[in-house]
Amino acid sequence: MKKIFLILFLIIIIISYILFSAPKKYIISSSLPLSGIMKNMGESIKYGTLAYYNNFNIPNKEKIKFIFKDDKYEPDLMKTNIINFYNNNSFLLYGLTGTPTVKAVLPFVNEHSIFVFAPFTGAEFLRKNKNVVNFRASYKDEIEHIINYLLKKHINKISLLYQNDDYGDEIYLHLCDTLKKHKLSLSSVGTYERNTYLIDSALNSISSSKPQAIILGSTAEIAALFIKNYRKIDKNVLFITISFVNPDKLISLIKNKNNIIFSEVVPYYKANITEAKNYLTSLHKLNPKTEPTFYGFESYLATKILISAFNHLTFPYTQEHLKKIIKKTPKNIFKDIPIEYKNNQLLNKTYLYKYKNNVFKEIQ
Repeated sequence: MKKIFLILFLIIIIISYILFSAPKKYIISSSLPLSGIMKNMGESIKYGTLAYYNNFNIPNKEKIKFIFKDDKYEPDLMKTNIINFYNNNSFLLYGLTGTPTVKAVLPFVNEHSIFVFAPFTGAEFLRKNKNVVNFRASYKDEIEHIINYLLKKHINKISLLYQNDDYGDEIYLHLCDTLKKHKLSLSSVGTYERNTYLIDSALNSISSSKPQAIILGSTAEIAALFIKNYRKIDKNVLFITISFVNPDKLISLIKNKNNIIFSEVVPYYKANITEAKNYLTSLHKLNPKTEPTFYGFESYLATKILISAFNHLTFPYTQEHLKKIIKKTPKNIFKDIPIEYKNNQLLNKTYLYKYKNNVFKEIQ
């Protein structure tokens, strides 16, 4: 009889431990630009996240809390935010924005084994980090798609404008490697400093080689300024943007949308597919005045995967357990959007668009 009571007592202790070991609240923290030159991007990510979180029936929703802090797209500010998140018991980091900013916090992330999900950068070094699970396809994937398209169009005089930091370096190196595979090299390059508008030197450097196409590894604001000024030199050159160049912001900054190709990692948010329709409906419910964007749609989809993983999170309620669940995300979680975990990312397809008649149209 004593053995039975002892066994029952142990069972009660174990069950109690399992029940009470679950965190009372899961804090999901994000550092992103909510002011400054990249404000539009940060707000799009925030509203896309909340569009899913606020408008769907989520089990134990009260246990999940999103926190967003502004870093102005500056590495030191992101570092400060991440340390504060860690000291205040954040369960994971989500939606960290920008290559140079994310790279700056990786030593702290790695030291404390903090889980980072869906950073908004296509940097290759994040595909090799055990503490990170990427949602979006990589810059390398985008560049290979872009170059294949250009070569099919017999465009081989290609130049690059890029931001003089880790983001720009990623674009430059992948572009050089991809061109080398085709026995080609860049016609010319031009750089500018992050969070500045100083592009005169880049204009001179790039125009000297008279390229057929210029790839823009910049921000939307710099891309708009560069396009306007370069068209005074050559009206016929083709511009191609990397996904970090917010297409929605860019088209709002220039009148002539011709001869621009936009690279992206998600389908058009107004496409006739279920997830896009749900995103538009949810965003309108959240705030009718908020405009849909590619970034918003990307964060909406990433949030759906994250919340789905939380719904399957059980004992031992750890970051590592959540990470494994996300990596095993069902391939059919989205209708019409392919998902497969490989190369430490869930999205593997990239898209090319042109803007015509007030809509983005995919280039097949």
